[in-house]
Amino acid sequence: GVLWGWEVPAYVWTKAIATGTFLMMAVWHYFNGGLESSSEMAGLITILAFMGLTGGLLVKDIDRPDRFLYVLLRPQWKSWLVRGAYIITTFGGLVSLKMLDNYLQLGFDWLWIPGIVFAGLGAVYTAFLFNQARARDLWQTPIQSVIHMLVHAVMAGSVTMMIIAPDSSQWMANILFWGIVANVVIMAKEILMPHDTPDTKKAIHLMLKGYYSKYFWFGATFGNLASAVILLTFTGNWVLFAGGMALVGIYLTEYVRIRVPQMIPLS
Repeated sequence: GVLWGWEVPAYVWTKAIATGTFLMMAVWHYFNGGLESSSEMAGLITILAFMGLTGGLLVKDIDRPDRFLYVLLRPQWKSWLVRGAYIITTFGGLVSLKMLDNYLQLGFDWLWIPGIVFAGLGAVYTAFLFNQARARDLWQTPIQSVIHMLVHAVMAGSVTMMIIAPDSSQWMANILFWGIVANVVIMAKEILMPHDTPDTKKAIHLMLKGYYSKYFWFGATFGNLASAVILLTFTGNWVLFAGGMALVGIYLTEYVRIRVPQMIPLS
């Protein structure tokens, strides 16, 4: 049976936006001397909003909010659900501190460093969580999934940056473009590599030709290829449009990647 509903791809998506936005703000900070205060505040508020959504979807998926507290207070350290809950909570705390720093002008620039660490962990820990679902073959390549989720976070974060700091948009459009290239390479590798288990073969077949193929192909063409073409040929507001398309592509990719392995009956 299908264990995870729409909440899981949705929370992987909101998490990519939140963590990726922080990562791209940090990159901008270190490479281009940082955002002006109001843009930085807008970014931090965006991050907290999407982390809030992530937390809400996570709790909704567990079905009982008290379970989330139970997970935090009586942790089972081997579980990535627990580790993830702590990563998300720590990241939220660091972002809140950065907001305070921004508001009171405390000059806590060192906060970017632990922030980057927890944003990165937050972006990718779900790969290990899926990997713990041992029976699902498509999820047994955690390193590839980690890279894929990091790429998604970078793509999503670059789109947020275009909105909160328009002066960064050309720079971020480049990052988005190369993110899409990496994303397509990873997806192609996943599909074209010889697969060692019948379940993985079945999953890939379902993705490409089965019920979920329409989501997969729409995400691949509209969300990646068309978006990349726009980024190569247009500038200005078109870049934002391409960014929006890429966000749709990320959601559909995650939706299919999370749904399909669950459709395969466990023998």
